[in-house]
Amino acid sequence: MSKEEIKLSELLNKIYQQIHIEVHSACNEAFSQISNNNFQNESVTEENLSSLQASRFLKIKLSTLYSKVAKGELSYSRSGGRKLLFSRKMLEEYVLKRKVKSMDEIKTEAENYINKKYHGGN
Repeated sequence: MSKEEIKLSELLNKIYQQIHIEVHSACNEAFSQISNNNFQNESVTEENLSSLQASRFLKIKLSTLYSKVAKGELSYSRSGGRKLLFSRKMLEEYVLKRKVKSMDEIKTEAENYINKKYHGGN
């Protein structure tokens, strides 16, 4: 195969993956909207959450959840066939990692860094 054919093959593969994610996401969102009333009182206290429960836990659209999965930003497990399961603990850790630090926290970290670097931690 020539370099152009390889690049085209890789591009087509990426396009196929994105289309697959978008179609799957659109179907799930349509299902979610149709059956939304059935899930409104659903508990998210279980250890493993479905895709719908995980998206609600993170307060993001289902399509955004699948996008994060495709990018490798969220870890998941598979149940049986194709159903994705998300660990509640891992989702909580994901939220904590995305915490934006306050100016006081940044200032304290900077002062600690300077003290360690220039004063040997004393």
